[in-house]
Amino acid sequence: MRISGICTAFTALLLASTAQAETEVTLHSGLGPAEGATLVDVSKYEARRDGAYTIGFSNVFTGNSWVVQLLEEAAWRAEQFPEIERYIVTDANFDPSKQVADVEDMLAQGVDAIVINPTSPVAIVPVLEKAYDAGVAVIIVAADAETDKATVRILADQVKFGRDGGEFLAEAMGNEGKVIALRGIAGISVDTDRWAGAEEVFAKHPGIEVVGEVYAQWAYDQGRQACESLALAHPQIDGVWSSGGAMTQACIEVFNELGRDLVPMTGEANNGFFGAWKKNQEAGFDSIAPQNPTWMVAEGVAAAVAVLNGQEIYTQYKVVAEPYTSKDLDTLYRPDLNDSYWVGSILPDDKLKELYGN
Repeated sequence: MRISGICTAFTALLLASTAQAETEVTLHSGLGPAEGATLVDVSKYEARRDGAYTIGFSNVFTGNSWVVQLLEEAAWRAEQFPEIERYIVTDANFDPSKQVADVEDMLAQGVDAIVINPTSPVAIVPVLEKAYDAGVAVIIVAADAETDKATVRILADQVKFGRDGGEFLAEAMGNEGKVIALRGIAGISVDTDRWAGAEEVFAKHPGIEVVGEVYAQWAYDQGRQACESLALAHPQIDGVWSSGGAMTQACIEVFNELGRDLVPMTGEANNGFFGAWKKNQEAGFDSIAPQNPTWMVAEGVAAAVAVLNGQEIYTQYKVVAEPYTSKDLDTLYRPDLNDSYWVGSILPDDKLKELYGN
């Protein structure tokens, strides 16, 4: 009995120490501290440092392949941390009031950290500030919110995304001509910032006229509808500025189906788009693919663990990645994976083939 008691006590001690083991978190090499970023005061979260965390992810919506891959990567990343006892995912379906309710529910469930891709830069601020003031780590990813009460931000430079595409398009068009624009989701900062970057470029070239723009939610099917509608409405189109690769792929296909000459279009790092780009290179088609990685939310989960573990971490990170060009196509295009794959995934190859294998 005495031996049994010692063994039981040792096992309990081992389990307790394992539960409180702290993983050394390393964020993705594609991230770097943003200008002006400071170190997080991790002492604020010391009371939560028990090695058994509940982390919630509040998502905007699940309506395109980029978000589907984002969810897979975030769930996979969460599985790598023994400290995460519960990982909760909600879907706001574009509705800010639903997202507010989702976050309120997470707080009621006692989350230690909330990772959020905001539906609105303003509407969700009060509930995020409530969470922050309650000592919950608030990690804002992909799209921003207008509050200083956030623990960590992980954002891509969306203005640069739009500007890079605009500069490519202006040069390819000889700084003049008629442009149509395929935008993302109205009201979300990612869309607003990308378009601001493009407009900044177009304003420098009075010979460029934007003759039509449609919100197509970064989705292939809606991109097809939007591009077809714009193409039929405008017999002269000299360039296509697109806020997302799946929409650009759809627009290439529409132009070909309508028998229209392909014009310069901007894209994104999507496998279907890369395949369409590669297929049409001999016809003179060229593009550019600014990066907006699917792994940002996964790194938000990792950042939450780092904060709760008391590691040194910055208040804001930016994606450090230049656009892909035609010289990258042969290396990055994956013909063994289907169109829904987004290039640069953190998922292991066997998981990618399970999800996207042809």
